[in-house]
Amino acid sequence: MPKIGLRIIKSAVAVFLCFVVYELRGEAGIPFYSAIAAILCMQPYVGSSKKVALNRVIATFLGGLSGMLVLLLVQNTVFSGLTLLRYFVISACIVPLIYITVLCKKPSASYITCVVFLSVTVSHGMDVNPYAFAVSRILDTLIGIGVSLGVNAFHLPHHKNRDLLFVCDLDGTLLHSDGALGSYEKVRLQSLLREGAKITLATARTPATIVPLLEGVEMRLPVIAMNGAILYDLRERKYLGLTVIPPAHAQAVWTLFDGEGVNCFAHTVVNDHLQIYYTALRNPAEEAFYQRRRTLPLKSYLCAPLPPGQEVLSFTVIDTREAVERLHAALDGLPCGDSLSIVHYPGSEYEGYYFLEISSAAASKARALAKLKEQLGCRAAVAFGDSLNDIPMLLCADHGFAVENAQPEVKAAAGHQIGPNDSDAVVKTIARLFHSRSFLSRG
Repeated sequence: MPKIGLRIIKSAVAVFLCFVVYELRGEAGIPFYSAIAAILCMQPYVGSSKKVALNRVIATFLGGLSGMLVLLLVQNTVFSGLTLLRYFVISACIVPLIYITVLCKKPSASYITCVVFLSVTVSHGMDVNPYAFAVSRILDTLIGIGVSLGVNAFHLPHHKNRDLLFVCDLDGTLLHSDGALGSYEKVRLQSLLREGAKITLATARTPATIVPLLEGVEMRLPVIAMNGAILYDLRERKYLGLTVIPPAHAQAVWTLFDGEGVNCFAHTVVNDHLQIYYTALRNPAEEAFYQRRRTLPLKSYLCAPLPPGQEVLSFTVIDTREAVERLHAALDGLPCGDSLSIVHYPGSEYEGYYFLEISSAAASKARALAKLKEQLGCRAAVAFGDSLNDIPMLLCADHGFAVENAQPEVKAAAGHQIGPNDSDAVVKTIARLFHSRSFLSRG
């Protein structure tokens, strides 16, 4: 069962305060409208609450004032005695009301505008003093909006370790088993980032596959991508640091694969755009890999030979285990083998196939973490991981944490273990350490 979130609690508090205000006003107005406005304006973040509140204010004034004008027209003309004609006029007014919200670039306010308008003209049109209701409705709504914004903006004072750098692996660590961030994680991450927490990611993924995963989360620090080969600014869409394979060594790797009749994906960067060269798709796993990624933004696939003198960030090969192990041995035997970082692992997406990743030996998550920590001037770095590839990063960090589903060697290297990735353990641990008064003092 999901836990009761802070937004739910804040909504209940805001509704109660609306009733308190109603009592303090001598039971003037209708608290129902204040409570509804308070609930609708209560959003996960104060910024989004302000946007909803603005829409609500515009809609309430537009619907309430136009409702009073239409009542004035209906009650003082021939329409007052012709019920069907009166309803026709009221219905026709919906068109300009919605159109006005579109002109004001507030289409999301159209629904509330119409609700307020119909409430004044239909539900209370026959009241002794419908104009008093309209004014009261506007005031009640404004009270609810003000209470909601106040409750959402209120925070108890928290200690904040802004000189801590948090670095999280993605797959198997921060991401759930379905390969996505949970809704709680997104909200909590965004909240921590807005409080000033220094949080970034370290992953084998390219920026093109990272961006869709972080929708709704505004990462402010560069992310460590492609196993440390790049630092990438997600906000500016810029590559801030590249650790490439020298052109001569990259050409030697490409020539080896070409001679073995093996396809590879060579990742290069040209004008802040990722370009991937390949020859021909030779197995179902390669085909699926290509089809899933070819339409992603921030990258282009080119079926062409690697240009001479081209710097390469990394090579990716997808083949059977036997072929990958044979290629791994052949790469080790190259004269430039010592300058390469070569790893292979089973492809979780493609049963029976393995991935072979080749990058510069100078590229690693650990080195990127150390570089980022130095640039930011942080006192300590905290890393989270689950796979063997994360071990150097965990050892480089001042504090390493392995998720419960991590491999045994990773848990031993990390020194600390938290819950599984599906339990949002990483985000919860970050929140606890970020607000801890004693964590940094413990060393």
